[in-house]
Amino acid sequence: MARYDRDYYRILGVHLEATEDEIRRAYRRLALQWHPDRNPGNAEAEERFKEISEAYAVLIDRTKRVEYDRVRRGTGPGDFRVNREQVFRDLFTDPRASAIFEELARELQRMGVRVDRHDFQTTLFGGRTVMTGSVVILSPWTPILALIRLVGTALRGGRPPDAESLPSAPGQRALRGLTRAARWFFGLPAPAAETAIVAGDVVLPLRVTSAEAQRGVRKQVTLPDGGDVVVQIPAGVRSGMRLRLRGKGRRRRDGSRGDAYLAVEIA
Repeated sequence: MARYDRDYYRILGVHLEATEDEIRRAYRRLALQWHPDRNPGNAEAEERFKEISEAYAVLIDRTKRVEYDRVRRGTGPGDFRVNREQVFRDLFTDPRASAIFEELARELQRMGVRVDRHDFQTTLFGGRTVMTGSVVILSPWTPILALIRLVGTALRGGRPPDAESLPSAPGQRALRGLTRAARWFFGLPAPAAETAIVAGDVVLPLRVTSAEAQRGVRKQVTLPDGGDVVVQIPAGVRSGMRLRLRGKGRRRRDGSRGDAYLAVEIA
């Protein structure tokens, strides 16, 4: 017999044929009522806020709602049980569904509660963040700007402007510079000893299957500081490509952060 954990329609107080606009309005009303910053120290309010957010995340997603309705009506196989954290990740990476948090932030600010969109992530994810953009693909064919950078990097001996200083003989420096620049331009992975040359930058392996690479996929990545981000891997990535997450590397001496590079490996 098909089973499901929660009655999401009852939780939001909407009827079974509710439109997306009706679901948004119901969630907006309840979120304003139960937001933890309007109920400080109230653990029940925080759990209630997460519960209604889970219901909204499922019912506002057309695919999840269809699957949920099939199980609820007994016309679909199996159970409908969700991983709440995964549902929240999907919610925040869907611009159409997550736009409501901008509305809620403005309304709460009018009530005297100082919040923004990121505060909703803090509440629902316990301080972790979700990457919804800022993913830059570095491939073997990054065009004209790559060529300009190639020449500049070679002239500097292979060191970017914020690189650590490494003493060497002039001939060795030039050879190493050309080697590093050519490796960067053609998308070849750098040896582990060289990835630390750029202060604050880190290179992390990102393993995906052939099917995931073809269609695109969301992946959770653990950063060097222990934080988690969820990145949208675009369709068509290839082995050897690197995806750059700006400002997600290690902290530099001046307080800024380097970039994190996700080195794509296709299984």
